[in-house]
Amino acid sequence: MKITVQPHERVLVHRDGALVDVLGPGRHRLRRRRTVRHVVDVRERLLGLATQEVPTSDGLRVKVGATLTWRVVDPVAWHAVALDPKAVVYEAARRAVRDVVAASDLAGLASGVPEDDVPAALAAALGAVGAEATSLRVTDVLPPAEVRRAVEAAEVARHRAVAALEEARGQSAAVRHLANVADVLDHHPALAALRLAEVAAAGGGSVVVERPSGATR
Repeated sequence: MKITVQPHERVLVHRDGALVDVLGPGRHRLRRRRTVRHVVDVRERLLGLATQEVPTSDGLRVKVGATLTWRVVDPVAWHAVALDPKAVVYEAARRAVRDVVAASDLAGLASGVPEDDVPAALAAALGAVGAEATSLRVTDVLPPAEVRRAVEAAEVARHRAVAALEEARGQSAAVRHLANVADVLDHHPALAALRLAEVAAAGGGSVVVERPSGATR
């Protein structure tokens, strides 16, 4: 019989229980009798890890998630070493996340863990089952509720301080403006009388301006 192996596949061929070939991409002819085939996908994969609670180096317990990018590099080991190699990959990645978080403080986690750093223990665990990790990214770092409340309170206080400063600046500008207007009116009585008349007229009233005795008409 003939089979076609896709570019992202490797096919393990067993005959009478023994591995006789590993087929790469292309068209192949195989015996049908006493032959068993196992297809292994070697494309890169993204594995999302469930959120777990882990203690940091400064004694805080944070909740973190993570994503692992990995692929199969040794199809023979992937098929032969473990009954469930995907479970081995998942557990190794979960332990690696715990190790990364335990070695970091909260400030370091908040600033971000380099996603290209693959812990040696994780690389070794995956290598044992024929896989390779290309990146491990710690995501969604959630600190304890007390820390979150403290951070939120500090942020609210900062915004209030900024608002109070802006209000004070506005009031200071208004006072300076009024002082300038008062100074102008003090030096120009006629202008003050005119302004008073305008205000009275706007309110439906009237103003009687007495001219000083001896003033020319």
